[in-house]
Amino acid sequence: MTWVHERIFAAGGSHIPETWDAFADQTGISAVLHLAPDRPLAFQTHPPAGFLWLDLAEESQAGDHERLLAGRFIQHALNEDRRVLIHSSLGRHRTRWTYVAYRLLSGGRLGEVLRKAAEPPWLAPYHTDRTAWERFHASLKEPDIRA
Repeated sequence: MTWVHERIFAAGGSHIPETWDAFADQTGISAVLHLAPDRPLAFQTHPPAGFLWLDLAEESQAGDHERLLAGRFIQHALNEDRRVLIHSSLGRHRTRWTYVAYRLLSGGRLGEVLRKAAEPPWLAPYHTDRTAWERFHASLKEPDIRA
């Protein structure tokens, strides 16, 4: 697990879901954005208080709707004073796009956010579709999208 921003952490694999109760007790994390193709991993035994599962394996599968869902979930959890885990069953590196979505939804500038997503604790370079992020960022200027 890696701390990526304020109360946001990123992790991957199956260890955390399998040991969820002990992990949650140790870290204080109570909201999980979980990426897993086909079906979510089971978080034993008491599920997180806040949970969003997205049936995605790769960032390239995420459209504007998924980016907005992910960003809003993180934003809402932080507004509730929760610590958030962004988790992918296929590895931590696959969670980065959800962090980018959150930062853009929170008012970040596209170039700056993408640059930060290529710096530690993330791994450089960040291979992403900049055009997809430009489209998403532009959509955030539409009335009521941030609400």
